[in-house]
Amino acid sequence: MRGIALYTLLRLALLAGVWFLVQLVTPMRGLLALAAALVISGVISFALLNRSRDTASTGLFRIFGGINERIERSRTAEDHLVPDAAPEAAADGLGEGDAQSQEEAVGQGEQPGPLEDGDQVATDRSP
Repeated sequence: MRGIALYTLLRLALLAGVWFLVQLVTPMRGLLALAAALVISGVISFALLNRSRDTASTGLFRIFGGINERIERSRTAEDHLVPDAAPEAAADGLGEGDAQSQEEAVGQGEQPGPLEDGDQVATDRSP
């Protein structure tokens, strides 16, 4: 975590220094000076802050690796709590509600409702 904070502070300090130099040496002001400072400081930091960037990326890898480990432990603990019938439904890609809805046909035993504004009565055009 300290490496991430150090790299961020170094990048911000480099950006501020380059922005100040751009303001001092060139006629650029405002957002144009900031955009130029961002590009220039990015190129400089690519070469100068290589070690700090590696340290920060190692710190981020540890943080996200810990999060992934906790997620995996939670998932493993939940898998032990699920009854044996659930994996079969999960293998089919169906949850509890989905399995029931697959068995019932849509519209089976339903009566049509009253007509609303704009509805037209269907007529049977059989010969």
